[in-house]
Amino acid sequence: MKISIIGAGAMGSLFGGKISKTDNEVILYDINRKHIDAINKNGLLIEEPLLNNKETVKPRATYNPDDVKDSDIIVIFVKSTVTKLVAEEFVKYAGDNTIAVTFQNGLGNEEIIRGVFGKERTAAGVTSQGATFLGPGRIRHAGNGPTHICMSDLENEKLKGFVDVLNESGLETHIEENIESLVWSKLVINVGINALTALTGLKNGQLLDYQETKDLMKVLVDEACSVADKKGIKLSYENPLETVMQVAEKTALNRSSMLQDFDRKSRSEIDFINGAIVKEGRRIGIETPVNWTVTQLVRTMDEIHMKEKKQNA
Repeated sequence: MKISIIGAGAMGSLFGGKISKTDNEVILYDINRKHIDAINKNGLLIEEPLLNNKETVKPRATYNPDDVKDSDIIVIFVKSTVTKLVAEEFVKYAGDNTIAVTFQNGLGNEEIIRGVFGKERTAAGVTSQGATFLGPGRIRHAGNGPTHICMSDLENEKLKGFVDVLNESGLETHIEENIESLVWSKLVINVGINALTALTGLKNGQLLDYQETKDLMKVLVDEACSVADKKGIKLSYENPLETVMQVAEKTALNRSSMLQDFDRKSRSEIDFINGAIVKEGRRIGIETPVNWTVTQLVRTMDEIHMKEKKQNA
């Protein structure tokens, strides 16, 4: 099986690196040439602090999109802000039976990809794996948990081979009949953690050290749950706030993906996380004032970062 990972950031590199230990062909694609060159020269170093271990794997890395041609699976791991652009660019390299998979954060990516590839060639997944980008050719496996996946046309038998590969690589994966509940369950967790870490500069676990951030976390989560409840979506856990806090504790040393965006002064995925709660709330008549405020603050920081990058270019 040929599996191409589009977006070799922390999570894309983690999945590509783990899969490369199997007998399948793996392509890691990214526009970050320093990262790609480092992988091709020295391999990809994966730190495993939970296992007190480090390992170097050797996936094939490239910045040439032609190398993705004839892939059985195209896993899209780019930032949600460029999902549409990437889907439109890589659909021309897909065959009739190629499946495009999203494991991205937030709400709306599956819909975008489905609009380009068609529902019969699109799958959506949710993963509890966590990773941090340390530098060219280096990542940290910051959290371990199951992955769930479902075809958009519900013909899940088409995913069996890919799921077997993921499990063989050590990434526990299950096929689901309905992914919406899991997408929203992860969204609520991201709503409670990501923006707060980005705005404060705190690691996930440090959010629990301050009553102020815990109070904000509660309101953000409560608003998101109100929207989910009105939409008739049942979350996969009974106590959302307790679950969010448990995730923050389990991934205590992790810098969230949004905080990593701020580190790089890259545009964040706020519109697909807290911003998605605001958008869905407005659609069904529920006010989400704290999520709106946090979204506006992160958008402001995004614009500041974009101006700084333009001035320094």
